[in-house]
Amino acid sequence: MRTITAEELRKIMLDILKDVASFCDANGITYFLSCGTLIGAVRHHGFIPWDDDIDIDMPRPDYERFIKLYSEKGRYALCSPYDKDSMFFYAKVYDDRTIKKEEIICHGDYKPIGVDIDIFPIDGQPDDFEKFKRDTNFRIRIIAMFLLSVKPISVRDIKNGVLSIISHLIGWRRLLNRYIISAKRYDYETSSKVGFISPYSRYNNRHDKSIFEKKTKVQFEDGNFWAPSDYNTFLTNIYGDYMTPPPVEKRNSTHIASYFWKD
Repeated sequence: MRTITAEELRKIMLDILKDVASFCDANGITYFLSCGTLIGAVRHHGFIPWDDDIDIDMPRPDYERFIKLYSEKGRYALCSPYDKDSMFFYAKVYDDRTIKKEEIICHGDYKPIGVDIDIFPIDGQPDDFEKFKRDTNFRIRIIAMFLLSVKPISVRDIKNGVLSIISHLIGWRRLLNRYIISAKRYDYETSSKVGFISPYSRYNNRHDKSIFEKKTKVQFEDGNFWAPSDYNTFLTNIYGDYMTPPPVEKRNSTHIASYFWKD
């Protein structure tokens, strides 16, 4: 297999994004650039120079509809938490001409996907902040156990060893199902607070739903894609001063994977 170059990797991801965006527009599905991709669009008009992925968000109803329609009609392959053999707690669209090898997932049941973009659901959240914190902490524990369940059991220390054993006994599929149930507990349409809970944003990915009710186009590389009209509030909620790049020593990707063209 031939290794995919950094330039090829970004082009493949961008092509997937263009296809997904076009598909969503044609089918009345709402999406927004998110996380580092949206920072890249606002600050660099493209990829953050040291980043190597693409993230988009969809309100839960659009996310569910996208998964159903794109899996039937989309140009690229799709995997979602609803797939019986998926080992991700959010959806991905990937190029099946390629293979992505990730050290973080090495379970015997795992079938590698290809170069992909991430698609996260924006879910309803409780108005009460303390209840939101409890839900967040619970969901993050589920994710931690899920990640342990898709790796060999660790015996390097008692705590992780025991937690790994428990996670494997429960099984990654049941943990993933529990995460989905928890994520969908609050209806998006009737919630005033919404967001996507992950270990990386913790309590910060929490927004007034009104932020997502209007949208605007922003430039990303050679295309224009949807973002929340008030993307400044959205990004500030999560990252604080997102317009100031991190120190040079912290300008590196947090994603560890290798990419190859299939033979």
